[in-house]
Parts: sequence; structure tokens; C-alpha cells
Amino acid sequence: MKTKKVVKRKFNFKKFLILILLVYLVINGTYYLLKRPVKNIIITGNKEVKDYEIIEAANLKNYPSFISINKSKITKTLKQNPFIKDVQIKKNFKFQITINVTEEKVVAYNLTNQSYLLSNGTYISDKNFLGVPQLNNYTPEDVLKNFAEELGKLDEDIIGDISEIEYSPSKNETGETIDSTRFKLKMKDGNTVYINVKKCNVLSYYNQIYASLKDKKGVLNLDSGNYERYVLTLYEE
Repeated sequence: MKTKKVVKRKFNFKKFLILILLVYLVINGTYYLLKRPVKNIIITGNKEVKDYEIIEAANLKNYPSFISINKSKITKTLKQNPFIKDVQIKKNFKFQITINVTEEKVVAYNLTNQSYLLSNGTYISDKNFLGVPQLNNYTPEDVLKNFAEELGKLDEDIIGDISEIEYSPSKNETGETIDSTRFKLKMKDGNTVYINVKKCNVLSYYNQIYASLKDKKGVLNLDSGNYERYVLTLYEE
């Protein structure tokens, strides 16, 4: 009976060193990534909320570990600010973090509660804002919230063209309310505009409509009709 010859494998020191080196590189690379801090914080889109407020709220003041940044957690935290409507966060291989903020708009100063109304229906009372239209009278909360949301869809320049806002429901001859969502706007150019929540988007065309009047001043009834095609009725005061 033949016996099998045992072949001893020669220890490959070179391969062993390569293995050790790879393990070392993996461990050190992982440690480096775990400890590497955020290098740059880029904030865009903000106007009312300051950079430092966003950085502090996001807990980035001390430039924490880059890999530890939780985008969904930061987004949730920042959106607790009534001014912040949406947040987009991006990270790149340069250890930079970019925070793009979409803010709510200041659409009116409500004389009733002496606070500034935002486009999401919330109020700010600890800041002052210039060029904001003034809401002069009481408005039902649900109507005002919907109106604020629609105003927030307009360009800030259009909102800035409004001087005063008055809640002015339309009524028939017997005093019954026809449209409970109608408002009267006094414009800075001297015109008066009637608008309702449903037709609020027509204000986007206001400059074109006014230009077509050739500097005439009057009352524009934009709460009815197909004004998307720039059809209007003008009653000279």
C-alpha cells in the first residue's frame, strides 16, 4: 500500500505583507472617513432666515463628521422654522454640504393681530418687514389661509405692488353673500382691484393688464371672467 506524500506549503511572506497592508489601508481609510469633518457648508435660497440660524438649527456649527450627516434629520429640523417651506440637501466627495432652502413669503401685515402673515397661514410678530401690504379688517381664518397660500404663489414684485387689502365679500341686492372669498386690493399705482381666492393667480398678469390701460386709473374686477386672456372691465372712478 502506497502512502501519500505530504507536501508542505511554503509560507509566502510577500502575500502576507500585502494582506496586512490591505487590512491597514481599509481600517485607516474607514477611520479617516468616520472622523473627516465637513469642510464647507454652502447655503442657498434663503432671504429671511440667516445662514447662521440654519447652521445652528442643523447642528453644523462645529463642523461635525461628514459621514455622520443625516440629511432627513436636518430637513425635518429646519422645516420646523415657520419661514422654511422646503429643504434640499446635497453632499459631495469634497466633503461639502449644500443646503438649498425654499422660504415662505410674507404676504401681508394683519392689523387685527398686529402680526405678519406668511404664505403658509402662520404668523410672525418678532420681526419687521418693509413693503408688505396691510390687511385692514377681520377675515375668516379659513378664507385668509387659502388667500395667503395663493398670494404666496405670486412673484414678490406683484405682492409688493399691493398697498392695502380689505376683506370684501360680494353680496346681492337682498344682502346675501355671493362670494365669501373676495378681497379689495388698493394698488400702489392708484388702481383698485377686486379679486377672490380662486382667481388670485390672475394677479400674475397685473402689469400686462395695467399696461394695456394706457395709464388709466380705475377699478379692475378680476374676480370674474377670463382674465388669463387679459380681458378686463374698467370702471373709471
